[in-house]
Amino acid sequence: MSTDLLGIGTSGLLGQQRLLWTAGNNISNINTEGYSRQQTTLYTNAVNLGVGSSNTTRVLNQFAQGEVWRDTSTHAYNTSYYNDVAYTDKLLSDSATSAGVGIDNFFKGLHSANETPNSQSGREGVISNIDSMLNRYSSLNSQLSQQYDTANAKIGNAVNKINSLLSNINDLNTQLIKRQGSGDDGTSLHLMDQRDEQVRQLSEMMDIRTVPQDDGSLLVNMSTGQSLVARGVAASMSVVSGDPDARETGIKLSLDKASTSLKQASLGGSLGGMFAARDELAPAKRQLGQLAVAMADAMNQQNRLGMTLNNELGGDIFTLPSSDGLPYADNAGTGAIAVDFIAGEGSNVTGMDYLVSFTTANDYEIYRLDDEGNKTSVLTGTTTPPATIDLDDEGISLSLTGSPAAGDKFLLQPTLNAAGGLSRELRVADDLALASPLKLTADSGNYGSGAISLESVTNTDSSSAFSSGTLDSAAPQSVVIDDSGNYVVYDGSGTAIGTVAASAGGQNLMAAIYGSTAAETYPGFEFSIDGSVSPGDSFTLAFNTDGFSDNYNGLAMANLQNQDLVRRADSTSADNTITLNESFTALVTGVGSKVSQASTEMTASEAKLTQSQNWYDSVSGVNLDEEASNLIKYQQAYSAAAQIVNVAKSTFDTLLSAVS
Repeated sequence: MSTDLLGIGTSGLLGQQRLLWTAGNNISNINTEGYSRQQTTLYTNAVNLGVGSSNTTRVLNQFAQGEVWRDTSTHAYNTSYYNDVAYTDKLLSDSATSAGVGIDNFFKGLHSANETPNSQSGREGVISNIDSMLNRYSSLNSQLSQQYDTANAKIGNAVNKINSLLSNINDLNTQLIKRQGSGDDGTSLHLMDQRDEQVRQLSEMMDIRTVPQDDGSLLVNMSTGQSLVARGVAASMSVVSGDPDARETGIKLSLDKASTSLKQASLGGSLGGMFAARDELAPAKRQLGQLAVAMADAMNQQNRLGMTLNNELGGDIFTLPSSDGLPYADNAGTGAIAVDFIAGEGSNVTGMDYLVSFTTANDYEIYRLDDEGNKTSVLTGTTTPPATIDLDDEGISLSLTGSPAAGDKFLLQPTLNAAGGLSRELRVADDLALASPLKLTADSGNYGSGAISLESVTNTDSSSAFSSGTLDSAAPQSVVIDDSGNYVVYDGSGTAIGTVAASAGGQNLMAAIYGSTAAETYPGFEFSIDGSVSPGDSFTLAFNTDGFSDNYNGLAMANLQNQDLVRRADSTSADNTITLNESFTALVTGVGSKVSQASTEMTASEAKLTQSQNWYDSVSGVNLDEEASNLIKYQQAYSAAAQIVNVAKSTFDTLLSAVS
C-alpha cells in the first residue's frame, strides 16, 4: 500500500512540476516576440494509480493566426504605399518646390514688365523669374527621379530580407522534421514559435498563404499560388532590370531550376506597396513634363509674334528638350528613334508614353500608352518609314535612323524628363518681344472718326508679310475709303490688293480679302476699322519701328496664363485642353486624392489588424493574472503531492519498525 502511495505522490510531484515549468515558461516569455502560450496536459496512469504521461503543446488557433498574417500583409501594403505617396504629394504641393508657384511668379513678372515695356529692370525681372521657374521644374523633376531611385533601393533591400526569411523558415522546417518523434523537451515548440515569427515578418513583406504538414513543417506560398518554401527547399527572389527601361525594375522568383517573373500587383505586403507607390512617380513626371512643354511652346510662339527692343521679330524663349526612344532587349535591327516636340503643337502633347512596333521591316504601328500600359493606335504605316514622322495630333516628331527588323519595338517617353530638360533660349532681356510688330495709324487729315486697330498677329515667319524689320512690299500697307464707302486695301507699291464692301463695317479686312484661314498665314495679321469713315480717309500699316512703349504682345503673353494650353488625358472630348494652373492643380490634387484614400485604407487596415491580433492574443497570448493563478494552484498541488510522499515514507518507516 505504501509503495503505491509513494508512486502516486512521486508521479504527482513530477506532474505538478511540469505544470509549474510551463507556467513559469509562459511568464518568462511574455515579452518574447512570436511566443505562443504553452499548455501542459496531464493524463492518468492507465496501469497504476497517479499521474501518467504529460503533453505540452502551444495554445494556437490557426485560423486566428492566418487572419493576423493576412491583415499584417494588408496593413503593411497600405502603410508602405501611403508613406511613399505622401512624400510625393509633399514634393508637388510644397511652396518651396512647387512648379505652380514658379509659373505664377513668371506671369507676375510679365505683368510688371508690361507696365513699362521699355524698362530694362522689368525685363530683367522676367528673365530672373524664367530661371527661377526652370529651376523649380528641374528640381522637382530631379527629386521625383531620386525618389524613384530610392524606391528601387528599398525594393532591393526588401528582396534581400525576404530571401533571408525564406531561408530561415526552410532551415527551421528542416530542424522540426528532424526532431519529429524525438520526445517533447520544449525545443520543438520554441522552433515552431521562431518559424511562425519568421512567417509573420514575411507576411509584412508580401501576401502569403501557409499549409501545415504532418511532419511539422510548413509550406509557404504566395497568394497567387507560387511556392516560396516547399519541402526541403526555399525559393529566392531577385531584382531584374526593366525592358526597355532598365530603371523600371521587376522581380524574378527562382525555385530549384525554375524561374518566373512576378506581377507586381500580386506581391502584396510592403514590397507590393513600394511598387505601387513607385508606379505613381512616372505619371507625375510625365504630367509635369507635359505642362512644361505646353507652357514653353506657347510662350515661344507668342514671343515670335512680337517685336524686341532691337526692332527685330521675337524668337524662342525656351529650348524644348528631345529624347531617344528605348529599344527592347531582343531587337535584332539597327534602328533608332529620336523624339522632338513640334513647334506650335504644344497643346497637342500628351502626358503619355508611346510604343513603336515593327511587324516587318516596313510595316509599323505607333501606339499611345496610358498609365496602365493599355494601347491606343496612333498611326499605321505599311511602307518603308520615312526619316521623319510628324505626329501633329500628338505634338511630337520622330526621327528614324538605321534599319529596324521585324519584331523590333521602341518605347518613347517624350515628357518623362521634359521638365528637367527645358532650358532658356532667350539670351538677353532685350529679346523679350513685348511690342507688336505692326503699327497702325489713321491719317491726321481724315474727316471721319474711324480708328484702325490690330485684331491679332498670327504669323511672323518667312511665309508671312513680315521680314526683318519691315513689311513685305506686297503686303497690305494702307487702306483708303472710296467714294462708295468701300475699304480699298493697297500694298507697298500702291497697287490695290482688294476691296471690302462698306457693308462689312470695316471688320476683319484680311479675312474678307484672303479668307479667314489663309489670312492667318499671309499676311499673318488681322485688323479692323471701327467708327464712322468718310470718302478719302486713309489708314497706314507699317513695321512698328521704335515702338518700344507698346505692350500689345506682352499682354498677349501674360494672357496665356488664362488660356487653355494643356491637353487633357481624354483627347477625344470636345473640351480637351485646360489652363496651366488647372493642369498643375490637377496633378497635385490627383496625387493628393490618392494620399487621402491611402490614409483611409491604412487606418481601416490598422483597425482590422488590431482586431485580428486581439483575437489571436486572446487565445495564444500570455495572461499574467491567469498564469499567476496557475502558479498558486500548481504550487499547492505540488505541496500536496509532496505531503503524499511524506505520508508514504512515514507509513513505510512504521512498517519497518513493526517488523523489527
